[in-house]
Amino acid sequence: MSDATTTSHSDDQTALLESQVHELINLTEDDLYRTLGMQMKQAELAQENNPEALNAAIAKGAFDEPEGAEMGLGENLRAFGARWWGDIEPKLYDILCKDDNPQREQIMAQLPKSDNATTTSAAAVSSSSGSGSADKIAMALAPLLIGLLPFNLPIIASAGAAIAAKMIVASGLKTTCELWGESIEEREKVKANAEGAAAEPAS
Repeated sequence: MSDATTTSHSDDQTALLESQVHELINLTEDDLYRTLGMQMKQAELAQENNPEALNAAIAKGAFDEPEGAEMGLGENLRAFGARWWGDIEPKLYDILCKDDNPQREQIMAQLPKSDNATTTSAAAVSSSSGSGSADKIAMALAPLLIGLLPFNLPIIASAGAAIAAKMIVASGLKTTCELWGESIEEREKVKANAEGAAAEPAS
């Protein structure tokens, strides 16, 4: 692939991500989890049964929404999306919250600043331009996420970035990082306890 073709593909993907973010950013958190769950479930099924459909969705940017009973998940679709959010969260934590991550400076340059220009605060991003701030944050995050996820499906990166942006706008970056850190630590404890119980010999 030539440099010109690579650049064209990158520009096309950036435009697609921006379009998706604009559509997703005004959804509720529940609807974003539902979108995430639906797209992840379709990607899993396609990977197992129809790789060509997965490749087509990746090229298009998303799967079409299924009709009917939503792949058998029904009301559990949101929970399925929230479970996958648990996989995205540590990647965002590494990008946004760890000082030694080289991508952090790039992202921080695009986040709204508080009056002292050193932190991102809830007050700074909850002004009348809050939705615009969320747009800007999500657009900065989506391209970084797309290569870190199990499926290079733009809609998944866009939905994950929109969830993160809403959290940052609502709470500020410092608090969001603390929440992510606590969530990751809690999941690690649950995982360690489950592994420990599985390793214990039956009495």
